[in-house]
Amino acid sequence: MLGRSVVYNSRRSARRGRDLKGIARRIRDLDRALFRAIFGVKWGPLTFVMRAFTVAGTAGALWGFLAAAGFVLTGFSPSRLLIPWTAIAASWTVAEGAKYLFDRTRPFLWDTEIAPLIKTPSSSSFPSGHSATAAAGAITLSVLYPPFAPLLALAALLVVLSRVYLGVHFPFDVLAGVAIGTATSAIVLAVAGLLT
Repeated sequence: MLGRSVVYNSRRSARRGRDLKGIARRIRDLDRALFRAIFGVKWGPLTFVMRAFTVAGTAGALWGFLAAAGFVLTGFSPSRLLIPWTAIAASWTVAEGAKYLFDRTRPFLWDTEIAPLIKTPSSSSFPSGHSATAAAGAITLSVLYPPFAPLLALAALLVVLSRVYLGVHFPFDVLAGVAIGTATSAIVLAVAGLLT
Protein backbone atom coordinates (compact mmCIF):
# COMPACT_ATOMS: atom_id res chain seq x y z
CA MET A 1 0.00 0.00 0.00
CA LEU A 2 2.80 2.43 0.90
CA GLY A 3 4.58 1.72 -2.42
CA ARG A 4 1.49 2.67 -4.46
CA SER A 5 1.06 5.86 -2.45
CA VAL A 6 4.67 6.91 -3.08
CA VAL A 7 4.35 6.22 -6.83
CA TYR A 8 1.04 8.09 -7.00
CA ASN A 9 2.43 11.12 -5.12
CA SER A 10 5.55 11.06 -7.29
CA ARG A 11 3.47 11.14 -10.49
CA ARG A 12 1.28 13.87 -9.05
CA SER A 13 4.33 15.99 -8.19
CA ALA A 14 5.79 15.49 -11.67
CA ARG A 15 2.48 16.55 -13.23
CA ARG A 16 2.35 19.65 -11.02
CA GLY A 17 5.90 20.51 -12.03
CA ARG A 18 5.01 20.25 -15.73
CA ASP A 19 1.89 22.35 -15.15
CA LEU A 20 3.91 25.07 -13.38
CA LYS A 21 6.51 25.08 -16.15
CA GLY A 22 3.71 25.44 -18.70
CA ILE A 23 2.20 28.36 -16.80
CA ALA A 24 5.62 30.01 -16.47
CA ARG A 25 6.22 29.56 -20.21
CA ARG A 26 2.83 31.12 -21.05
CA ILE A 27 3.51 34.08 -18.75
CA ARG A 28 6.95 34.58 -20.34
CA ASP A 29 5.42 34.42 -23.83
CA LEU A 30 2.72 36.93 -22.86
CA ASP A 31 5.39 39.24 -21.41
CA ARG A 32 7.40 39.07 -24.64
CA ALA A 33 4.30 39.62 -26.81
CA LEU A 34 3.34 42.69 -24.75
CA PHE A 35 6.89 43.97 -25.05
CA ARG A 36 6.84 43.64 -28.84
CA ALA A 37 3.45 45.42 -29.04
CA ILE A 38 4.59 48.38 -26.91
CA PHE A 39 8.11 48.57 -28.35
CA GLY A 40 6.66 48.40 -31.87
CA VAL A 41 4.86 51.73 -31.41
CA LYS A 42 7.21 54.46 -32.59
CA TRP A 43 6.35 58.12 -33.06
CA GLY A 44 8.93 60.91 -32.93
CA PRO A 45 7.18 63.26 -30.47
CA LEU A 46 6.27 60.36 -28.17
CA THR A 47 9.85 59.06 -28.26
CA PHE A 48 11.06 62.50 -27.15
CA VAL A 49 8.59 62.53 -24.22
CA MET A 50 9.49 58.96 -23.23
CA ARG A 51 13.21 59.71 -23.25
CA ALA A 52 12.64 62.82 -21.12
CA PHE A 53 10.59 60.91 -18.55
CA THR A 54 13.02 58.00 -18.37
CA VAL A 55 15.95 60.39 -17.78
CA ALA A 56 13.98 62.38 -15.19
CA GLY A 57 12.97 59.15 -13.45
CA THR A 58 16.52 57.85 -13.05
CA ALA A 59 17.10 56.78 -9.42
CA GLY A 60 13.93 58.63 -8.42
CA ALA A 61 15.36 62.05 -9.28
CA LEU A 62 12.06 63.48 -10.54
CA TRP A 63 10.25 62.44 -7.37
CA GLY A 64 13.01 63.63 -5.07
CA PHE A 65 12.99 67.02 -6.79
CA LEU A 66 9.19 67.30 -6.53
CA ALA A 67 9.36 66.37 -2.83
CA ALA A 68 12.02 69.04 -2.24
CA ALA A 69 9.96 71.63 -4.12
CA GLY A 70 6.88 70.77 -2.08
CA PHE A 71 8.90 70.97 1.12
CA VAL A 72 10.13 74.47 0.27
CA LEU A 73 6.82 75.78 -1.08
CA THR A 74 4.64 74.50 1.78
CA GLY A 75 6.52 75.80 4.79
CA PHE A 76 9.45 73.44 5.37
CA SER A 77 7.49 70.70 7.11
CA PRO A 78 10.00 67.83 7.55
CA SER A 79 7.44 65.08 6.90
CA ARG A 80 6.72 66.50 3.46
CA LEU A 81 10.32 65.79 2.55
CA LEU A 82 11.13 62.71 4.62
CA ILE A 83 8.09 60.61 3.70
CA PRO A 84 8.58 60.69 -0.09
CA TRP A 85 12.38 60.54 0.11
CA THR A 86 12.25 57.52 2.42
CA ALA A 87 9.77 55.70 0.18
CA ILE A 88 11.75 56.52 -2.96
CA ALA A 89 15.08 55.46 -1.45
CA ALA A 90 13.63 52.27 0.05
CA SER A 91 11.88 51.24 -3.16
CA TRP A 92 15.02 51.87 -5.22
CA THR A 93 17.09 49.84 -2.74
CA VAL A 94 14.66 46.91 -2.79
CA ALA A 95 14.39 46.94 -6.60
CA GLU A 96 18.14 47.14 -7.14
CA GLY A 97 18.75 44.39 -4.58
CA ALA A 98 16.14 42.17 -6.24
CA LYS A 99 17.96 42.48 -9.57
CA TYR A 100 20.76 40.35 -8.10
CA LEU A 101 18.28 37.66 -7.10
CA PHE A 102 16.55 37.38 -10.47
CA ASP A 103 19.27 38.36 -12.96
CA ARG A 104 16.85 38.56 -15.90
CA THR A 105 18.23 39.33 -19.34
CA ARG A 106 17.20 42.69 -20.79
CA PRO A 107 15.09 42.68 -23.98
CA PHE A 108 17.90 43.92 -26.23
CA LEU A 109 20.15 41.08 -25.04
CA TRP A 110 17.39 38.49 -25.35
CA ASP A 111 16.77 39.55 -28.98
CA THR A 112 19.73 41.28 -30.60
CA GLU A 113 17.46 42.72 -33.32
CA ILE A 114 15.96 45.05 -30.69
CA ALA A 115 17.69 48.44 -30.82
CA PRO A 116 16.95 50.38 -27.62
CA LEU A 117 16.23 54.07 -28.01
CA ILE A 118 18.39 55.12 -25.06
CA LYS A 119 21.74 54.25 -23.52
CA THR A 120 21.46 50.65 -22.37
CA PRO A 121 21.68 49.77 -18.68
CA SER A 122 24.02 46.96 -17.65
CA SER A 123 22.02 45.70 -14.66
CA SER A 124 19.41 42.95 -14.65
CA SER A 125 16.03 43.69 -16.17
CA PHE A 126 13.82 42.45 -13.33
CA PRO A 127 12.43 44.43 -11.54
CA SER A 128 12.46 47.98 -12.88
CA GLY A 129 14.00 50.50 -10.48
CA HIS A 130 12.51 53.41 -12.43
CA SER A 131 9.04 51.92 -11.96
CA ALA A 132 9.59 51.25 -8.26
CA THR A 133 10.62 54.84 -7.55
CA ALA A 134 7.86 56.21 -9.82
CA ALA A 135 5.18 54.34 -7.88
CA ALA A 136 6.67 55.25 -4.49
CA GLY A 137 7.10 58.90 -5.43
CA ALA A 138 3.71 59.33 -7.06
CA ILE A 139 1.84 57.60 -4.23
CA THR A 140 3.50 59.41 -1.34
CA LEU A 141 3.37 62.78 -3.05
CA SER A 142 -0.30 62.21 -3.95
CA VAL A 143 -1.09 61.55 -0.29
CA LEU A 144 0.75 64.73 0.75
CA TYR A 145 -0.60 66.88 -2.11
CA PRO A 146 -3.98 65.40 -3.19
CA PRO A 147 -4.85 68.12 -5.74
CA PHE A 148 -1.78 67.07 -7.77
CA ALA A 149 -2.53 63.33 -7.67
CA PRO A 150 -3.75 63.10 -11.31
CA LEU A 151 -0.62 64.83 -12.64
CA LEU A 152 1.63 62.71 -10.43
CA ALA A 153 -0.10 59.53 -11.59
CA LEU A 154 0.33 60.58 -15.23
CA ALA A 155 4.02 61.34 -14.71
CA ALA A 156 4.51 57.95 -13.01
CA LEU A 157 2.70 56.17 -15.85
CA LEU A 158 4.96 57.87 -18.39
CA VAL A 159 8.10 56.86 -16.48
CA VAL A 160 6.87 53.26 -16.24
CA LEU A 161 5.80 52.98 -19.90
CA SER A 162 8.97 54.69 -21.10
CA ARG A 163 11.07 51.76 -19.91
CA VAL A 164 9.23 49.32 -22.19
CA TYR A 165 8.73 51.80 -25.05
CA LEU A 166 12.46 52.55 -25.14
CA GLY A 167 13.37 48.85 -25.18
CA VAL A 168 15.12 48.35 -21.85
CA HIS A 169 12.47 46.45 -19.83
CA PHE A 170 9.79 43.82 -20.34
CA PRO A 171 6.26 44.73 -19.16
CA PHE A 172 6.38 42.35 -16.17
CA ASP A 173 9.64 44.03 -15.06
CA VAL A 174 7.85 47.35 -14.73
CA LEU A 175 4.80 45.78 -13.09
CA ALA A 176 7.07 44.21 -10.47
CA GLY A 177 8.71 47.60 -9.94
CA VAL A 178 5.31 49.24 -9.46
CA ALA A 179 4.41 46.53 -6.92
CA ILE A 180 7.63 47.21 -5.01
CA GLY A 181 7.04 50.96 -5.03
CA THR A 182 3.42 50.55 -3.96
CA ALA A 183 4.29 48.22 -1.07
CA THR A 184 7.21 50.37 0.05
CA SER A 185 5.18 53.58 0.02
CA ALA A 186 2.33 51.88 1.92
CA ILE A 187 4.78 50.80 4.62
CA VAL A 188 6.40 54.22 4.84
CA LEU A 189 3.00 55.97 5.00
CA ALA A 190 1.79 53.54 7.68
CA VAL A 191 4.90 54.09 9.80
CA ALA A 192 4.64 57.87 9.31
CA GLY A 193 1.00 57.68 10.43
CA LEU A 194 2.02 55.84 13.58
CA LEU A 195 4.69 58.42 14.38
CA THR A 196 2.39 61.43 14.08
